[in-house]
Amino acid sequence: MTSTCPTRPALEVPDLLAPYDELLARIRALYRVTSETVTLGTTSIVIVRVADPDALVETVDPATFAQDERLPYWSDLWSSSIALARWCEESPWIGGKTFLELGCGVGLAGLAAARAGARVTMTDYELDALAFAACNARRNLKGPLPNIELMDWRKPGGIGRYDVIAGADIIYERRNFEPLLSLLQSALHPDGVVMLTDPDRRIGRDFLSAACAAGFALSTHLRHVERHGRTSAVTCALLQRNPRNEREFP
Repeated sequence: MTSTCPTRPALEVPDLLAPYDELLARIRALYRVTSETVTLGTTSIVIVRVADPDALVETVDPATFAQDERLPYWSDLWSSSIALARWCEESPWIGGKTFLELGCGVGLAGLAAARAGARVTMTDYELDALAFAACNARRNLKGPLPNIELMDWRKPGGIGRYDVIAGADIIYERRNFEPLLSLLQSALHPDGVVMLTDPDRRIGRDFLSAACAAGFALSTHLRHVERHGRTSAVTCALLQRNPRNEREFP
């Protein structure tokens, strides 16, 4: 059976609190899914995701895409997400911190941060992505579950402030530079940090330059992620506004 793009979200927001088996059943009613085990450093996380993300992209109606250039990128696991999850697991300063993930997709990085002891809020502007994130949270976490919230960072509303704001592969469109920088400036604690991962695109480097111009201090390192027999280079960027409290890469 070929994956199809539903005409309505898989779940309504209150249903994100449903038990794992119920969430999985509702997801399977709309998507053909598979499970993938992602090895971090000392642990692994089992992620339920769409079985054929490429086929899902091909079903997007051109008129729907024209409204907001909206594609179901959330449906796959990206190397940048794996790199961010591993970075979260290795970072001792995440424990006990408030952690906001932007564009969480199926939830991998947020789950790694939760396992590292952070108080996590995972956000996406696709309800279907949040359904997968909620399902994966219930499968993998034994402790407190993350908050899972619908959010468009162009209109974030009153989301509060966080010690850590993170995102994997979210700086690929120039039109999002201004709203994303505005959110980082308003939602990050003065001593907080931003953790971004990107597959070393030119446009990603342009965003980091814009962040530096906006007053952030930048440090980077390169990770290599192997998946399905292919190795990808991922830039890990750490943005901070207060260098006196500078965090270091693991």
